[in-house]
Amino acid sequence: MQNIYRLALQVQDASNISGVIHSLETEVLPAIRLEPEYTGTDYIARHPVVLLFLDKLVSLTRVGWISETEMQIANAYSICHQLAEGIAAVEAVHEAGR
Repeated sequence: MQNIYRLALQVQDASNISGVIHSLETEVLPAIRLEPEYTGTDYIARHPVVLLFLDKLVSLTRVGWISETEMQIANAYSICHQLAEGIAAVEAVHEAGR
């Protein structure tokens, strides 16, 4: 399964809005629904990966930006960086043990 936290950081370099939407639908949302903390729509709406995907989608429309009065996007970046690196380290240890 794709590391969705790493994917959320990688998608920030995307230029194809259709590809971003496709990844959100086929990779991100199914993975979030498998998380033990998943509780439904509200959980998805506040998930750091979803916030970064939405921020990118808004920027690709070239009509504005997400208002960030409470630093949600900045916090989402921090969380995704931490989890992308943390999961990568766990995966590396797991692969080394094979």
